[in-house]
Amino acid sequence: MVLLVGGVTLLAILLRHLCAQLRFPALVGYILIGLGLRLSHDVIPIMDPAVRGAFDLLAALGLVALLFRVGLGSNPQRLLAKLPGASVIWLISVIVSGGVGYYAARWIGFDMVPSLVAGVALTATSIGVALPPWQAAGALGSEQGSLVLDVAELDDISGVVLMALLLGIIPTLTAGNGVAWGGVLTTGAGLLTSLAAFAAGCYIFARWLEPPLTRALVQHERAPARMLIVVAMGSLIAALAGMLGFSLAIGALFAGLMFSKAPRRIHRDRAYIVLYDFLSPFFFIGIGLKLEPAALTGALGAGGLLLVAAVLGKVIGTALPARLVAPRGSALVIAVSMVPRAEIAMVIVDQAGRYGSEVVPPTLYGAMTMVTLATCALTPAVVERLLAAQPTGPPDANGPNQVSAGR
Repeated sequence: MVLLVGGVTLLAILLRHLCAQLRFPALVGYILIGLGLRLSHDVIPIMDPAVRGAFDLLAALGLVALLFRVGLGSNPQRLLAKLPGASVIWLISVIVSGGVGYYAARWIGFDMVPSLVAGVALTATSIGVALPPWQAAGALGSEQGSLVLDVAELDDISGVVLMALLLGIIPTLTAGNGVAWGGVLTTGAGLLTSLAAFAAGCYIFARWLEPPLTRALVQHERAPARMLIVVAMGSLIAALAGMLGFSLAIGALFAGLMFSKAPRRIHRDRAYIVLYDFLSPFFFIGIGLKLEPAALTGALGAGGLLLVAAVLGKVIGTALPARLVAPRGSALVIAVSMVPRAEIAMVIVDQAGRYGSEVVPPTLYGAMTMVTLATCALTPAVVERLLAAQPTGPPDANGPNQVSAGR
C-alpha cells in the first residue's frame, strides 16, 4: 500500500510536468494513472481490498481538496456585483447545456436517471482548463476575461447545487414504483429547505466568526499551522454536510466559500498548496480506477455523441446571450472557454455513481470520462487561436480575479 501510494505520487508529479509541456491539463495524466492501475490489476493483483480502501480514502480527501479550493477561489461579493450581466449568460447556458446533454443521453439509449446525471454534469465547466490562453494573451483582466471568470464561477456553484438536488431525488426516482412526481417535488423542496438552512449557517459563520478567527490565526499562528486549522475546519464542515444528507462536495464548496474573504496570506499558504497538490490527483486517479475496461469500447460511441452535445450545449447556450451583454466580437471565445468539463462534471458523475450502475452505468461513466479528456485536451488551443484573432484588454496582474484564476 505504501509502495503504491508513494509510487503513484511520484508518477503524478512527473505526468503533471509532462502534461504541462504538452499543454494538456494534468488531470488527463491522473486519470490515465488510475486506468493503468486498473488494467495492471488484471495481470498482477495489486489492488487488494485494503489497498483499494486506501485509494478510496485518498480520493475522498482529494474531492474535499478540489471543492474547497473552488469555494476558496470564489468571491461571492464580486459575483453579486457582477450578477446582472453574468447571470443572463449563466442561466441560459445552464438550461441549454443541461437540456442538450439530457436529450442526447436519452437519444443514445440511457434511461431517465442516467440521462439526468449526464445533463447535470454537462451544465458545469472548468475555467482552469481554458485559463492559460487568456493569461498568455494578457486578457484576463479585460472585460471579457472578467466575464468568463464570473460565468464559470456561477457554473461551478450551480453545478454543485444541482448535484445536491439530483442526489436527493435519485432514491425517489429509482424506488421501482414508477416516477411519482409529487414525491420528487416534496423531496426536492425538503432538500432545498435543508440546503438553505445549511447555507444560512455557513453565512453566519462567514459573516461574524470567520473574520476574528482568521485575524487570530494570522497574529498568533505561523505557517503551516494556521492553514492546517482552516483545512481541518473545512473537512469538518464537509463531513457535516455528508452527515446531513448532502455530499462531501457540497460541504467542501461551502467551507471554501466561508473562508473566501480570508487574508491573502491564508489563501496562498504553502502548506495548503502542498496538501492540495498531494491530495487532488487521487480524485482523478480514483476515476480511472472505476473505469470498466470492458465498457470502454462501448463508451466510444456514447462518448462521441456526448462530446458533440457538450460542445454544442455550451457554445450555443453561452454565445447567444453573450452577444447581448458581452463586448462586441467576444461571444464566441467566451462560449468556447466554457466548453471544458473537468473536476465539477466528474464530481457529479462520481457522486451519482455511488448509487450503483442503475444510476451511472459503466458505459456512461466511461463516456463522461472521454468527454472530460477530449474537452480538456482540445479547448485551450482553440481558445488561443480565437484570442489571437481579436484585440484583447490589458493584463491585470493584481486584479481581484487572481485568486479565482489560481484554480
